[in-house]
Amino acid sequence: MVKTLENNQKSKNFLKSIFVLAIFIFTLFMIAGASAVDNTQEPIDNHNKNSNVKIDIKINHDYSDDEKINPSISVKHNNNSINYTKSYNTATKKYTLIFNHSEATKNTIYNILISVPGYNTKSQNVTLNGNLTASSTFQMKATKSYKIGREAAKKANSLRPFANSSEMLVITTAGMVYVGGKTSEDALEGIINGANGYVGFGLGNLLTLSAVRTDPLNIAFIYKYKSSGKVYMVFFKNGSLEPVYNGIIGTSLKSSEWKIIQDMLGKEDAYSYVSIANSWDAGLPADILTQAAYHGHVCTGLISGQAMIEALLKYYPPKGESGLPLENTAYYVLGVPGGSDDDAFTWSLDITPGKRAYIGIDTMVNKTATGFIRWNSQTKTGLLIIMSYNEDLIMKKYKKLTGLDPKANVSNDLKYQKWLIQTLTNDPLSLVDILYEFKGLNETHLFYLMGEEPGKGTVTQSAHGLDMDYILNLSKEGFLTNATRETQNTTKPKPLTNHELEKIGEDAAKKAKQYFLSLGIDIGKDNSKFFVLTSAGFVRINGTVTNKVFDGIYNIFGSQLSRKTLLPVHTSLWKDLVFDFFWVDPNNNSNTLSYSLKYDPITGELITTGNSSDESSNANYIIQEVLKYDPPYDVLIAWLFHNHVCGGSSPGYLISDYIYKEHPLGENESYIYITTNANCKDDVISRLLGVSPGMGNYFNLRYDDSITNKSNVGIIIKWNSVTKTGTVSIVNWVAPKFAEGSDSYEEYIKLYKGDYSSPNLIQAQQISFLATKLINEADLQKIISGAKNTAEGNALAFIMALPDRTLDELIPPINNGSTNNGGSKTNSSSNNHKTNGDSSSNSDGSDLFTSSGTSQGYSHSSAGLNTVSASAATESASAAENDGSQGNSYEVSKVNTEINDFNLVYAIILVLVVGGLAGFGYVRHASKK
Repeated sequence: MVKTLENNQKSKNFLKSIFVLAIFIFTLFMIAGASAVDNTQEPIDNHNKNSNVKIDIKINHDYSDDEKINPSISVKHNNNSINYTKSYNTATKKYTLIFNHSEATKNTIYNILISVPGYNTKSQNVTLNGNLTASSTFQMKATKSYKIGREAAKKANSLRPFANSSEMLVITTAGMVYVGGKTSEDALEGIINGANGYVGFGLGNLLTLSAVRTDPLNIAFIYKYKSSGKVYMVFFKNGSLEPVYNGIIGTSLKSSEWKIIQDMLGKEDAYSYVSIANSWDAGLPADILTQAAYHGHVCTGLISGQAMIEALLKYYPPKGESGLPLENTAYYVLGVPGGSDDDAFTWSLDITPGKRAYIGIDTMVNKTATGFIRWNSQTKTGLLIIMSYNEDLIMKKYKKLTGLDPKANVSNDLKYQKWLIQTLTNDPLSLVDILYEFKGLNETHLFYLMGEEPGKGTVTQSAHGLDMDYILNLSKEGFLTNATRETQNTTKPKPLTNHELEKIGEDAAKKAKQYFLSLGIDIGKDNSKFFVLTSAGFVRINGTVTNKVFDGIYNIFGSQLSRKTLLPVHTSLWKDLVFDFFWVDPNNNSNTLSYSLKYDPITGELITTGNSSDESSNANYIIQEVLKYDPPYDVLIAWLFHNHVCGGSSPGYLISDYIYKEHPLGENESYIYITTNANCKDDVISRLLGVSPGMGNYFNLRYDDSITNKSNVGIIIKWNSVTKTGTVSIVNWVAPKFAEGSDSYEEYIKLYKGDYSSPNLIQAQQISFLATKLINEADLQKIISGAKNTAEGNALAFIMALPDRTLDELIPPINNGSTNNGGSKTNSSSNNHKTNGDSSSNSDGSDLFTSSGTSQGYSHSSAGLNTVSASAATESASAAENDGSQGNSYEVSKVNTEINDFNLVYAIILVLVVGGLAGFGYVRHASKK
């Protein structure tokens, strides 16, 4: 006991000594401050009106081969941007900035800001010496997402070298999911750079799987070996850098191996990745593979939907467009969500829900039926073509031809998928049933089916969708008569080669570069303020997929989707290949220039269609309006999907953000969204929530204003696939108000980023949930069918009239008499966002996926994130620590009330900190006098 007291006394004496030392240090700071005053009484004046400044910058990267990327460099003095000329010395690996600055003197300080794709932006100050020169070294740190993409590519290549494969494919959720609270497009950049030429958008082998922001960041590297005919996959789950699966997939996959994949990936994810990879192996074109990634998988419904498009274009090709400005489409579509085919129309025909061209109401049991309307806006008449597909008959046909039952085992099912793709190529019409072909549709009929909107913002009649009783009655009464199929030229033009497509992109980029040079602007490579918008990747030239055009543009400008500088704009597949080149002055956002081109497939020439100096000519797209404000990547993708930016689309991000916050997804939960006031915002909402008609989790009721009051814009349902219950809310929206003359796009994007400080913001948006209720399957079915046969007559009134119930009241009892609380059953899937591929049981007991696209989205299984392995958790923690994006979760504060000496330690630390800050502040204050 005596010994302990002696030790405590020694500790106290030691700590008191430190306390005295702290006071001494504080005194030194004060003396230094006084000294500083004397040194700055008579500053040296070397002010020169023609001062040439030279700054050398060395940039180091976490990955040395990223030095080839041209960085964006900003120079500011007193927060004013400075123009400069830049050169690069390959020997010293330094950038030299030279500029004339009248205020430059010795000790003048400039702020240098460096940004590199995939890296955190970094800012440093440099101070001029007497020669008006300075130098600085920047150590750029890769973002967490970039590291995941880069390291996954490195690991995959070490396990299965890319060079040994015949072809490569990458499927990932990167881009749409969030990592550390941020969008994850940097992971795409990391994959591309890490794959070193084997993977890219121009190759058509980098696919972003539809996802919600809370889904895990998954990356699948898929290899094809022509010598053996086998396909392998290396799968990284939830940001881990250790693969959870490294093995065979494809038609040689055994049931036991398939079970392992399902266990490792989760049943739904296994279905998504393996079906898309198998279709890629079968030769499915790149644009339809992108469509499959949007839909979430490949199935009979999606392929049959594409076959319907082939039939439509053959017999009833597009003739002009109709609809509201900017939202014009060649067809209107009456869909029944849940049959998968709807997503084919959405993608290939550009019939997005927000363009008012798609109505999706669950009007019938047959989810595979679709009505296509080709409307003539001059004569006010139209054609109505109704098609369907029958999966059972298609499977029977396959079984008869091959003797294989697709439902017998996974290998048979994958072979069946390949046969579907071959049939789509060689005989697409055999996959389609054309049920009715009518002419004589008039405006009254059109408005009944699609709803009536005389002008933007006013809906006077509700839509009824594919109401077959109404349609057949029109035929019976003679309003609709049989249409005559139109004959087409069967001569097929010569397809373009990859080299020819890449050259088109290069030639377009070179013409643009020359145009901007003529205006005194030299567009360097990797310019973050130079954007290329194009229909490449969606349109076809002479039947050829146009992804390879991206590589030609990249060769000249370094533009890339992952950098938000090469932007493929959603376009119908038969339209023109067009380009918009858009430059933003890095020092002045209001100073912009554009140049537009169109490719003529007959002459093979690029035709100038507009430039910023020609006021009579407009650019092909208007997404440029938001690019200068750096919108989040996910909303930019949504705008590209919508194919333009407008005031009507702007609320979509804020509504989606509110849904994520108020209705976060848990285990086995997924979103269902039902729009009641259809306009442009719905395209943004559908992309950000990861819902679509083909997935069976997006519906378009389109009620008139008397029902919605214009503010009840939609219905959000958080559905639990295990308990078969959901939480439903009516979304109420009141738009923000901005000062007259302000740029609403700029103001909206500030709100997206959580910035409400703008003086132009008069009143913030008001979003709320009305009538939040718990529902069961019977309620859900009534809601998605519009609640027409209920006492309330519409879904909004039906929801409001629902009683308040508990889960115990809604969940039916289990056989043993107990109730299911929803917490005892889990699912091995890693995604919250799910698609409509149901599982069935094989004869050998292993779970198989079926290619059906006819089940409804709310019945599909979904789950929260799995717990990652210990090694994966270690990797993630290490990445977070290196990234500096978060603190250590294991740090805790512990106070021991019995040892009062620690209070003295805290006091000493406080004195040191306060003394240091005070002394430093005094020095700064004194130096300014």
